[in-house]
Amino acid sequence: MTTSLPSNQARCPKWLPSLLLLAFVGCADPRRSDPPEAPLGAFNFTLESRPVAAQVELLDSLGYSGVTLFWPGREAFDSHARQPAVVAGRVRLPAVFFSLPFDTAWDRQELDGMLAALAPTRTALWLILSGPPDAKASMVASVRDVVDLATAQGVDVVLYPHDGAAIENVEESLALMAAVDRPRLKTSLHLCHELRAGNRDRLEAIITTAAPQLALVSIHGAAREFDPNAATWSDVIQPLDRGDFDVGTGYLLPLRRAGYEGPVLLHTFGLQDPPEDHLRRSMGRWRELSRSVADALANAEGPG
Repeated sequence: MTTSLPSNQARCPKWLPSLLLLAFVGCADPRRSDPPEAPLGAFNFTLESRPVAAQVELLDSLGYSGVTLFWPGREAFDSHARQPAVVAGRVRLPAVFFSLPFDTAWDRQELDGMLAALAPTRTALWLILSGPPDAKASMVASVRDVVDLATAQGVDVVLYPHDGAAIENVEESLALMAAVDRPRLKTSLHLCHELRAGNRDRLEAIITTAAPQLALVSIHGAAREFDPNAATWSDVIQPLDRGDFDVGTGYLLPLRRAGYEGPVLLHTFGLQDPPEDHLRRSMGRWRELSRSVADALANAEGPG
């Protein structure tokens, strides 16, 4: 789809990656339906029961730039990698997440095979750490082993802090990373897990501290008030256009201010609406948020 550009297009250098977001805001007609210059990927929750081709085709048709999922096995992963939108580069496979039982023996050969599958698509291994939180020595040793195996195959490793796991929030990730002492190890940040950890009012400070170590970030709508011990995630994981937590000002803007430019992924766990519906609405809201945040950053910088 094409759209007319205003006369100030010369001031929108789209070839500069650091200014892509501002270029979109300054040059695009607000009615355009093209994917935004600030890309958004998605988890495949609510899609996982569908054939791989259908999953990727839907996300591609709605403008999503990537899909992430639990490690599905070599055959299913290779099927994702062969999809036309993935081969063409429109839809990336930024990461697969994998639960590592660090306090028991784990199969190094199996992990090596997984890493061999991830390397050609530059897909990161996203680690959820399964085991007792106080088994620090085992945790550090296992993560070091995984990072060393992955580095040998050119695969990045990213910690996935998860409520109820051994590492529950990004501050715990940072502490573990310091102990592991492997420069290529990074962490992800998840609004839902930070909210569950009681960090709603500390998000900006946490983001500022964590930003240099962030490789992946998830986003979604959320309620400001919720039960942190609820059995379901329906309050803290909602479509991006729902919930009364100000995701733009309270989460996305601090990320951009802190210089985060890595992948952003829509979290969709537990959503009840049909995927065609909630994914479409969330993409529309993402475009609005991206423009609003870009405007706020531009206004803060002032003219020039």
